[in-house]
Amino acid sequence: MSSHLNPIVRLARPAGPDWTKTAANTMLGRAVRELREKAGLTQKDLARAIHVSNPTLHRLEAAETKPMRRTVEAVIGFFDLDQAKRDELLMLLSRAQEPEWFQERFGDCTPDYLHRLLGLESMAVDITTYDVRLVPGLLQTPEYTDHIVRTGLHLSEWDGPEVEMRRAQRRERQQRVLGQSDPPRCIFLLDQSILGRMAGTKKTMRGQVVHLREMTDLPHITIRFVLSSRMIAGNAAAMAGSMAQLQFGREGLPDFVYAEGYEKADYFFQPPRGLGSPAKPPTPKQSDYERHLQLLLRIQGEGCASPAKSQKMLEKAIRRYS
Repeated sequence: MSSHLNPIVRLARPAGPDWTKTAANTMLGRAVRELREKAGLTQKDLARAIHVSNPTLHRLEAAETKPMRRTVEAVIGFFDLDQAKRDELLMLLSRAQEPEWFQERFGDCTPDYLHRLLGLESMAVDITTYDVRLVPGLLQTPEYTDHIVRTGLHLSEWDGPEVEMRRAQRRERQQRVLGQSDPPRCIFLLDQSILGRMAGTKKTMRGQVVHLREMTDLPHITIRFVLSSRMIAGNAAAMAGSMAQLQFGREGLPDFVYAEGYEKADYFFQPPRGLGSPAKPPTPKQSDYERHLQLLLRIQGEGCASPAKSQKMLEKAIRRYS
């Protein structure tokens, strides 16, 4: 299922040393799981065979912690992999042991719940987001970001390094995702109220709205406004907060939906293909992914102005803030 009404399945980004730590860790865990399942082994069987604990193997496959070299090398030796597969796993291991881009410089201002999103979004080939309160971070101007950051800080922190650090993190995030030579195809669904909710001065708002209008001219960016008059905006969508679906393409990472609340977030991953049947209902986690994806599809299909009308709404807002 895709959030695009006429989906075109794109290939995943090729594996390589420029992969993010989080992506490499996830793909390494998946590769180990696939080797184990192809051999018909349980986690307990493989853990016993390579002399590690079952929790250690589980954490490796689930990409929950930094992988240990001795565990990965034990897996490689047990399955007697050829040189190409051995090199692939060792490359993923090497990248998975390095820090993520934001951890060293921006670790203090990056909440834990954002780590997985920031570590994976640059690897996506398609991103669909819904924001009900603010312009999403990927589209914010520096001045708009300043206001959002300052309102979350104590007055005594306004002249400290916190504001500039968070603004620099936002700039680097935007560059890593949208500034790529092959950026993801993005659909931004913004609640109509964002156009009227003041963030800073009229000059700040005008600059932000002008930026949004300019972004709509890019071939890989679509901005649509969720209209207040549509019924979908009056129920589940209005209560949802921010959501995003990230798709990684054929043979890529598992797609997921990110749902953000106040100082917390949930990640709902696409269930492996082939799971679930009339005789075996989906698990709660699988249902959560489908339910959030259906809500995104409903917002896009039932609640949004067209891209052309959304451009006109931006142009009207520009005149209002001029």
